[in-house]
Amino acid sequence: MPRPGRFLALAVLLAAATATAASPRPKPLRLGVVNFYNPRLMYIKYQPLVDYLSRQTGQVWELALATSYQSTVDELCAGRLDVAYLGPFTYARAHEQCGAVPVVQLRSRGSTAFRSSILVRNDSAVRSIADLRGRSIGFGAPLSTSSHLVPREMLERAGLRPGVDFTCRYYDHHERAARAVLLGDVEACAVRDLVGERFVQRGLRVLAQSEPMPNFPLVLAPGQRAKVRDDLVRVLVDVPAADAKVRAAIAAWDVELAGGFAVCQDAQFDGVRSLAAGLFGPAALRLPESALTCASGEP
Repeated sequence: MPRPGRFLALAVLLAAATATAASPRPKPLRLGVVNFYNPRLMYIKYQPLVDYLSRQTGQVWELALATSYQSTVDELCAGRLDVAYLGPFTYARAHEQCGAVPVVQLRSRGSTAFRSSILVRNDSAVRSIADLRGRSIGFGAPLSTSSHLVPREMLERAGLRPGVDFTCRYYDHHERAARAVLLGDVEACAVRDLVGERFVQRGLRVLAQSEPMPNFPLVLAPGQRAKVRDDLVRVLVDVPAADAKVRAAIAAWDVELAGGFAVCQDAQFDGVRSLAAGLFGPAALRLPESALTCASGEP
């Protein structure tokens, strides 16, 4: 006859198993990414980062690709994203809209800054920004820092009035804007430096580059737990600094992310706010995307 203790032990095991089965799985943390590139390329670029976060934090993370720059801000501010990877201008708008804060920023090739590039075809007669007068220029999205905001300032500083001295066309993605130059749809384009480097090998040349701007941040949703912020700093800054194997693994990611991350603060993006206000007025961080375009003419 079975001993009473065995029945008790079995009952405890069954109760534990039932409780485990009944307990819901933790909700995945969602990392939203602005649509800098086409969805396939974005998955290739950013899924390794999401997989790394899942391994290192012990919490499941998932990649959430946005349909527009502003939709990423809206999703973050509504709490449907836990963290977002934003451009500097888009971050400034998220901070203005709901108090979202940056945690870390890219160290592309070891630098916490990037530059915008204006490109033309190798065979173009254009030799200076001033030579773009009367020509068409391809930009990414209106809310893009590197593919619209910064190059617009470069053009205006050279005395070229948008929609008057040059025509604007918007292609949403950096690479589409660069391809439009290769295809002859526009005569110049504006992209981030790393994208420009790839297209220099395909028949474009750099006409001008901007001053350094603060690199792209990972931004925490308002009200998000401090543990998420601390985990991001630990696994993206502290762990790579202490572990050569982790550094080597990160170095194998896409060049945009391969340099790792550095802790950042909101004040580092004040220059972006000033630049936006100078171009679009004091309401720059609240204006709808359509109000930032400089001329009609969708691709």
